[in-house]
Amino acid sequence: MTARSRVWTLGASLLLTATLAACGSSSTGGGSTSGGGSTSGGGSTSGGGAGAYGGGAASSSAPAAGGSASAAAATVTTASSSLGTILVDGSGRTLYLFTKDSPGTSTCTGGCLAAWPPLLGTPTAGTGVDASLLGTLTRPDGKTQVSYKGMPLYYWAQDSAPGQTNGQGVQGVWWVVSPQGTPITTK
Repeated sequence: MTARSRVWTLGASLLLTATLAACGSSSTGGGSTSGGGSTSGGGSTSGGGAGAYGGGAASSSAPAAGGSASAAAATVTTASSSLGTILVDGSGRTLYLFTKDSPGTSTCTGGCLAAWPPLLGTPTAGTGVDASLLGTLTRPDGKTQVSYKGMPLYYWAQDSAPGQTNGQGVQGVWWVVSPQGTPITTK
């Protein structure tokens, strides 16, 4: 391994570690349940690193935190997985909740959003989803995030394909979501 590649690998690892550490920090975020307006992010997020979050690099086409505003429907449906029946988006991408959030409020901001992009838009209930549990909240950045049973929904940027649950249990605070709106905490 050349000195240059060692420096790059170390830099990528430090960046991912700092980003993920931000996800575990306690920051305050405002927000309220609302029915108006919608935004949608686009783009890709990639990350690499080692340690508790896995080695190597991973890339994803999950919606990025940044992205242009547009009216978009955010379908929430269910899928069968090794963890049981879980919430996914209309493309089969796994959705997660952050146990440091509270109903109606997202605390994942800043660097946390690179690893955990929010599900943005106007929610639509798919198969197996209780439409009465779907809602939205206004994020601190003004974007409309989909919630389920009041809890904001996110993607894990390192899930690179539908059905993956690689974000399950990250830092003991990120979990896939059951159709009842509760975290599934088995690994």
